[in-house]
Amino acid sequence: MTRVLVAYATRFGSTHEVASAIVHELNAAGLQAQSAEASSALSPDDFDAFVIGSPMYGGKWMSDAAMFTAIMAERIGSKPVALFSMGTLGVNNPDAAHAEHNAFVERIGSVAPGLNVIGHIDFTGYFERANLPWYLRIIDRFLPNPQGDHRDWAAIKEWARSLVPVLTGE
Repeated sequence: MTRVLVAYATRFGSTHEVASAIVHELNAAGLQAQSAEASSALSPDDFDAFVIGSPMYGGKWMSDAAMFTAIMAERIGSKPVALFSMGTLGVNNPDAAHAEHNAFVERIGSVAPGLNVIGHIDFTGYFERANLPWYLRIIDRFLPNPQGDHRDWAAIKEWARSLVPVLTGE
């Protein structure tokens, strides 16, 4: 049975919920998936495949997920890896969100060239203005983000199911 780690970083819990939904779909398809926050305490040797995700802030993933991916790339070796990003940029400008995500995936590829990325995607996320620290609230006044839950659960589940044959090598 294929063992899959869904590693994620999250600031307010939204990406954790998405990781849980991905785990649910992978397990329903017969894989042995589990989620965990991305950290150096995780052992890639215990898994056959990986799904790694993070919210996107200013064109970058949170450092926990980015560092996990870069540092563990050598230990992950040729095992299949799928990447996902979350953010609200895509609510008003999907093309910009895709471009931002694709540029980040390219940067990960240059830092970790041996990483076997078999798929990647960006999803719209969840934004609650009250969660922002005071200095980001000032910025948000000039470039307001659309508040609310913009996650497309059907698309998230569909993408997770589409990974099954690639993660299992079928």
